[in-house]
Amino acid sequence: MVNNKKNRMIAKLLSIALVFVILAACSSNNGNNNPTPAPTTEPSAAASDKPAESTEPALEPVKLTFLYPVSANPGPDQKLVNDEINKYLQDKINATVELKPLTFDEYEPKLNAMLAANENFDIAWSSKGWLGNYQPYIDRGAYHEITDDMIAKYAPEARANIPDKFWPDMLAADGKVYGFPIYQVAAKQKSLIIQKRFIDKYNLDVSTIHSYSDIEPFLKKLKDNEPDVVPLGLAQNSRGMYIDSTVAGTDGSPVYYKKDDPAYTLSTFLNTANDRLPYYQKLHEWYEKGYINQDAPVLQNINDLKAKGNVAVSIEFTSKPGGEIGEKAINGGNDVVYVPISESYFTGIASAMHVINKNSKNPERALMLINLLNSDKYLYNLICNGIEGKHYKKVDEFYIEPIEGSGYAPNGDWVFGNQFNAFLKPGQAADTWQKTIELNDNAVVLASSGFTVNEENFKAEVANINAVKNEYETALETGAVDPNKVLPEYLAKLKSSGMEKVDAEVAKQWEAFLTQKGLK
Repeated sequence: MVNNKKNRMIAKLLSIALVFVILAACSSNNGNNNPTPAPTTEPSAAASDKPAESTEPALEPVKLTFLYPVSANPGPDQKLVNDEINKYLQDKINATVELKPLTFDEYEPKLNAMLAANENFDIAWSSKGWLGNYQPYIDRGAYHEITDDMIAKYAPEARANIPDKFWPDMLAADGKVYGFPIYQVAAKQKSLIIQKRFIDKYNLDVSTIHSYSDIEPFLKKLKDNEPDVVPLGLAQNSRGMYIDSTVAGTDGSPVYYKKDDPAYTLSTFLNTANDRLPYYQKLHEWYEKGYINQDAPVLQNINDLKAKGNVAVSIEFTSKPGGEIGEKAINGGNDVVYVPISESYFTGIASAMHVINKNSKNPERALMLINLLNSDKYLYNLICNGIEGKHYKKVDEFYIEPIEGSGYAPNGDWVFGNQFNAFLKPGQAADTWQKTIELNDNAVVLASSGFTVNEENFKAEVANINAVKNEYETALETGAVDPNKVLPEYLAKLKSSGMEKVDAEVAKQWEAFLTQKGLK
């Protein structure tokens, strides 16, 4: 009995001593100047199953909205996938998001209308020179500035994935950043997309195809022998096969210049349009012969036509490693082959980005979602491919196999986030992403890289010019009109709309840019 009492007393004394040790340790740590480590988005392998209590204030629940373009309706399971995404986001950033997919032809009018009405959406998809056009929308005050401090606090993981040498492409005309890039292929190479079944059937040697004109004999064979097939599919959003090998510049580039000109003198449409006359003439000849679909000048979305599976040849402006798999789905399940007809040019990373609406009530939380879309592989593949076991089967660590008719197929990995986090699909080579990175790194970097036109001094002229372009450009680029008659009329209307003034103003900005860059 005495021994038991003695043992209990010793245990009590040890407990009291341990309390004093803990208090002393806590007291000595109060003066520690080392900052608390920033929380990470993923727990370490050695972390406890029970999450550590955060010293950060709890995030209030918020609801976000995300607008983005898709080639077609993602499917009836859109809401099911959206709900699954929200379960994940509530745990990660205490937010939910309403996904708002819009077809390509719907996207721009809807975005314009929502911005004009000051609607409270949060994230949209944007690009330089295309949908949600970056600089013009910035000029009208549509997008929220994304500062370095915001990125450091709310999107550090996503920013770490972007090579520093690519980041200047995100600068707007005022030197600020208003979007977060979707890191993917950052090089542009025009290619013809040709269905493989016709290549095989007519023994087409694709190595002999180097320009649009080289495809003419093949188009004739298709027209003569395949009555239910469109030899060359064109539309309002899919045209522009012209390549001037003497000029440096790509579609969407703000300026063009002669490759062999050490002064980088501005090359404009007004002073080079007549060089395009043979191209327009050839397209018109093909249109008259029935090589081109007759609804090309009024067809808004080429994918509406390609989905039927009977477009033998079409155009791709950003052909990339593994891209044929996505094109197969667009072409009614028919295998396709990319046939390059231009050099590969570095186009920067601003061809696809996420922007935050200036009227967003939660810009910081929106940036946190953008961070996850561009750094969290689970979330990215969930929005791209749906739910594992229902919408796709996982083949191994790297490959998945979509389930046909599963109810969810947005087919838009390049819209949602960092594409190098994507699972590979059947038919894609194991080194697809490595080859894409090599394409980015090895592409020719134009002197115009990083140049943005400030339209503040000629907004009215730009609006007038765009109206004229809408009237004439598509008709010429699809072969629907006689260029001998229409091209002179087009040029005259461009001049009367102020094109010469715009060219002169752009030339001044271009010269200043070259001087700043040390090229003058």
